[in-house]
Amino acid sequence: MASRLLLTLIAPILLAACGTTGVAGSAPSTSPTGTAYATPATPTPTPTAIPTPTAAPATAPPVAPSVFVASNMALGTVLVNAQHRTLYYFVPERGGAIVCTGQCTSAWPPLFATSMAPSAGATLPGQLGVVARASSEQVAYNHWPLYTFAGDRGPDQTNGQGVFGFGGKWFVATPRLQP
Repeated sequence: MASRLLLTLIAPILLAACGTTGVAGSAPSTSPTGTAYATPATPTPTPTAIPTPTAAPATAPPVAPSVFVASNMALGTVLVNAQHRTLYYFVPERGGAIVCTGQCTSAWPPLFATSMAPSAGATLPGQLGVVARASSEQVAYNHWPLYTFAGDRGPDQTNGQGVFGFGGKWFVATPRLQP
């Protein structure tokens, strides 16, 4: 009886290990395939319960920073982030060359990208992308890295407009910003 039970448990494993993945004479596949390796089965005298894998705790996927067009009473249409904070660009960074580092990022926090591509509001006419920083990626609009300003305490504030600091001038990013 025990040998019949053992044969019943091991036979499907041995048959699966000896099986082939293709049919003789069939055309080779042109799509990339993975290779699976069968692990030799170790016979056990008594059947054991197979543990059920536990699912990893569900976490929310990272949300891409969004860039929107907003209306500012003083400057007209400006770019803002998902928290409606005004976005700025730094003149020395034309073409995406990162210049604002170290202490500069304390006053001008970069708008960092997540693992997902940044998204834009429907009315944003330019190109939204990312530029590489030392250890992360920063959201850029028309190849200009985007920042918020520590001096803005809330939405619709543009206290960083025209500020000279850290070796260049800062301006509010607008939809008309050219590469």
